[in-house]
Amino acid sequence: MNSSSELVEHFFRHEYGRLVALLTRDLGVRNLELAEDVVQSAMSRALVTWPRSGTPSDPTAWLFRTAKNLAIDSLRRQKLADEYSEAACSRSDDCSREPLRLLELDSEIGDETLRLFFLCCHPVIAIESQVALALKTVSGFGIHEIASGLQTSLATVEKRLSRAKEKLREHQLEFSDLSPTAIVERLPAVLSTIYLIFNEGYAASSGENAIRLDLCWEAIRLAKMVAAHPLCGSPEAHAFTALLLLHVARMYGRIDTNGLVVLLAEQDRARWDGGLIREAMAYAERAAQGTELSRFHLEAAIAWEHCRAVDFSQTDWSRIANLYEMLRQRFATPMIRLNAAVARSYVDGPLVGTKLLLELDDVDRKRIRPWWDCCMAQMYERLEQPEKALSHWTDASALAASEPQRIFIHRQMERLNRLK
Repeated sequence: MNSSSELVEHFFRHEYGRLVALLTRDLGVRNLELAEDVVQSAMSRALVTWPRSGTPSDPTAWLFRTAKNLAIDSLRRQKLADEYSEAACSRSDDCSREPLRLLELDSEIGDETLRLFFLCCHPVIAIESQVALALKTVSGFGIHEIASGLQTSLATVEKRLSRAKEKLREHQLEFSDLSPTAIVERLPAVLSTIYLIFNEGYAASSGENAIRLDLCWEAIRLAKMVAAHPLCGSPEAHAFTALLLLHVARMYGRIDTNGLVVLLAEQDRARWDGGLIREAMAYAERAAQGTELSRFHLEAAIAWEHCRAVDFSQTDWSRIANLYEMLRQRFATPMIRLNAAVARSYVDGPLVGTKLLLELDDVDRKRIRPWWDCCMAQMYERLEQPEKALSHWTDASALAASEPQRIFIHRQMERLNRLK
């Protein structure tokens, strides 16, 4: 880190959920919002204090101690639930005088973070609200990022968060309510939430960076934590972790020296990370135990086909198209159907790919734009119809949600105009 402010930003992404989880355990789920508020306040204080007095030797402990003292002060001022205030005070061990070491935190953090994650996915909370709550509470997403990731409005996200927290209070849910059965039942919702976190980093929906590695690594950290847990380390969880590792292994080939997106056909595969690919295959081996065939098994198999190809021309598109067809039959989301169409176009030609893309109705197209427009443009280029291709690139440009998207699309338009 080059500055105290950068260190605080790092900890906001990587420590936020861990600190909120520990505070929520101590203060009770009814005080979840208080836990979030005091963690953010502690980080704001760090921005002011650390540049002046120096970064503490144990930043996580400093943030936790500061947040907890702020929470205790707030509970006392508001005279809320004396038993909560007393419990929090008794657990603090006089934090203001005795520094809490990071090693002590690490012995508790993993399980508490998972408990908060699984609590966010309680069945009394609507599925869409589960995802929003986990993104906000466990991973520190802002409202705008959640809206982008879930393809909905800011107002909708705020309502979902409010309703989710109300459900937690209404049902008086606590960490102790998480039975082994509940953890297993909520695993799909937890994996879906982690996937959203990863996708926001892998193809950032807003901002100036095409890739946000901090979010990708946070998602992988959470996936590994889930896979390592004895109750939820299922073949599906291991396949999911393998998938994320295979994606991130190719991360540095996806961007050029200016941080802009590079198409798969043009990527320098020497920049792909062989160590991460090997780590992914270790998870894949564990995922292969048993008879389970989840969505993530199929997606990991597709990612592996790309990783094992020496170059783009050696890609086994027939195998990939068949895997996508299996995915489409089980999970026919608009994005899976789009990717299946692209894969099939490399087997049967761009005319077939175009036909498959056009089969998506207006509602589905809207959900995956501008990617649908980009794929249509590429299909028409391969069909040597530059005018139609340029029209779709133009539509894509108008719909681009981030600066890297716009730059990538404009480059394609400039290239196509030079070829006309």
